Amino acid sequence: MFHNDTMNWLSRFLFDNFRLSTPGDAETISGILELSAVGSWVVLFVLLSGVMVYLLCKTKIFEWLSKHVLLLATIIWIGGTLLYIVGFNNEHVNGLSVVLRAIISSFRMFVVSHDLARVDSDLQEDTLYMLLFAITHFAAAFITFLFIFKMVGYKIKSYINILMHRFIYSNNSVVHLFWGVNDASCLLAESIHRDHNTETIIFIDIDNDDENNNQKQVTLSRITNIMTIHNSEIARLDKIGALVEHCYGGPADVSGAAATNIFKALHLKSIGKIVHKSNTVNFYFLSDDEAANISGALNLQQDVRLRQRGCDKCGENKKEERLNIYVHARKTASNEILNNYSRYNNSDQCCDIKIVDSACLAVKTLKTNSSTLPVKCVKVGKLGTVNSDFNSLIVGFGVTGQEAFKFLYEFSAFVGTDLKRVPFHCYAVDENMDKIAGEVRSQMPDIKENELSLIKSHTGAQEFWDKVNQVIPTLNYAVIAINNDNESIALAVNLFKVALRLRDDSRCMLKIMVRCYQSSNKRRMQEVIDSLTYSATGAKVKIMLFGDNQAVYNYNLIQSDVTNIEAMEFNRVYNNADDAEAKWKADFGREAIERLMEEKRLNRYHAICELSRQMSQNISNSLHGRTKLILMGIEPEKHPERLELYMDYIKSRAKFSTNYACGGDEAQLLLNMAIVEHERWIAAHRVMGYTHGKSKDAVHQYHPSICPWAELDEKTKSYDCDVVDTTIKLAYNQLIATQPNGVK
Repeated sequence: MFHNDTMNWLSRFLFDNFRLSTPGDAETISGILELSAVGSWVVLFVLLSGVMVYLLCKTKIFEWLSKHVLLLATIIWIGGTLLYIVGFNNEHVNGLSVVLRAIISSFRMFVVSHDLARVDSDLQEDTLYMLLFAITHFAAAFITFLFIFKMVGYKIKSYINILMHRFIYSNNSVVHLFWGVNDASCLLAESIHRDHNTETIIFIDIDNDDENNNQKQVTLSRITNIMTIHNSEIARLDKIGALVEHCYGGPADVSGAAATNIFKALHLKSIGKIVHKSNTVNFYFLSDDEAANISGALNLQQDVRLRQRGCDKCGENKKEERLNIYVHARKTASNEILNNYSRYNNSDQCCDIKIVDSACLAVKTLKTNSSTLPVKCVKVGKLGTVNSDFNSLIVGFGVTGQEAFKFLYEFSAFVGTDLKRVPFHCYAVDENMDKIAGEVRSQMPDIKENELSLIKSHTGAQEFWDKVNQVIPTLNYAVIAINNDNESIALAVNLFKVALRLRDDSRCMLKIMVRCYQSSNKRRMQEVIDSLTYSATGAKVKIMLFGDNQAVYNYNLIQSDVTNIEAMEFNRVYNNADDAEAKWKADFGREAIERLMEEKRLNRYHAICELSRQMSQNISNSLHGRTKLILMGIEPEKHPERLELYMDYIKSRAKFSTNYACGGDEAQLLLNMAIVEHERWIAAHRVMGYTHGKSKDAVHQYHPSICPWAELDEKTKSYDCDVVDTTIKLAYNQLIATQPNGVK
């Protein structure tokens, strides 16, 4: 009413003062002004919308509002109730009924409805009341929008991103597809994004609720429960730009003919198209359900569409490139076979299954870190020899504990002045040792009680602390792997205290390695360690964490596997090859299996075992290079001239000979390192189950070289010298790569 009166007054004013010809002109002007006013409101609406979109997209206001939906809804409901109480109140209505009707009407605001007709007519003409009424109803509608968007908005956003990727970005890309969302998969995805942020990361949120399976129709409950991942996980996935899709059940639930097209069976058509058009695809099953992970991987291998990948536009077929499926599972005997047969089978399957054992990866972090090597816990004497025994303690002899023992047994294979391995002893403690001991002894028959003592006890028992008090004065290394972070750090602190009380200051360093199982506990545990270290400055006892999820689920450790890359380079230099990857493929690819079966007359199982043994030695040789350089006193970056000197020394040795023409202490040091390598090689084979035999036998796991150095022939000894020479060459090559102007 006010708006119309204003327009009429303004048109009459123009007619009277500007002598317009007729009143009709005034009406025309009034219409123009009316249209202009509407345009102004439209402009104002666009501006306000733009401001709102900016605030929601470019600031954290939307995130804050989403987190406080309930609080905001309560405040708005109370405000609406008060407004309606005022609006409904008059002398003809009972007060109680006013309140009840106001409460109901206030609830209706959240379904974008109002009861303005019941509001007193005088208040409907009141500008302030109507302004508050409009603001409150708008806020209620906005809260409803937030609530709906919080439930299904992320799904809508994800669907749009997937469609854009399917039709625009997917050709010739690298795809990492994670089946399921958990901390391990998020950590690995974040690691991939840091190093390879142009590659596509996809997460399939799997809802395993039996009531919501793929055979049921889409219902409202399925729409509102469209995502099962938490807000914290959504934030992590958004940060790395991951594509997220939802499905009911996973590959493990698909069986029969449906397994020939997994993505169709799970209603993931767009994801399937992205995979089909991509050059390289890596699948990940990293949940804690080992059985579901393996079943899902095996079903995925049956997907015929994965063998027909190619570009829809060019028609190119890429089926010759095998895909990788990374499966979180323990490296048990059965899973090891699954891992090896997948890699070396001769079928037309297009996917290789690779077991991801977090325990093995945790110990691998010890092997790749120079500060956690056993050589850092002994005193190195003249010519790379060690004068003392190596004693260790492992508390918790599960998968991590057993892998830690294998690592310590192999990497502590030092030689004394008599050029024989220094005595090694490990005390392994576990409260379930009676269920473990038999399998351990059968897997490593050549390792006896004098090297490995298996003790059934727990950390609170008197016998445990009696044993600790007995061995800790001469202990070099301790590993705590009891799958309980609180108990682990408490035990480490207690061992630290006992060590300070009972150890002689002249002893070498004791390192207490504590496995952190939960990343959320890492900071707290590290704070305890830092405080303890600071308060006991100078003590030759050190506590260190290892194997937390952030370190384990790392791109370089799982997907690219930096240890394999190092091993490839070691193999190339050792064999004087030109191309590391081509040489590795020739030596350890599928063709090598067929060659072994033909030349050695082995069946496929034993051929695979033999090839795995050879491959593991290349990996160990490359990792053990750090230990050899430390024993030799070579720090390439600090003393490059010493490394260059040894490059000249190793050139003086003839093929199949152990004689270094440089002579003197330098020649003896190089020879001592060859003996260390031989002892390492023996240790590695013993933990694999090998024993001494008159001839090499991959079936019965016999090897004639499992004997003292002195009993080897010259040619066999020269192979150990070759390993030492390769270690020096690799260190020199790496130094050259980091110093473009050459060694000075």
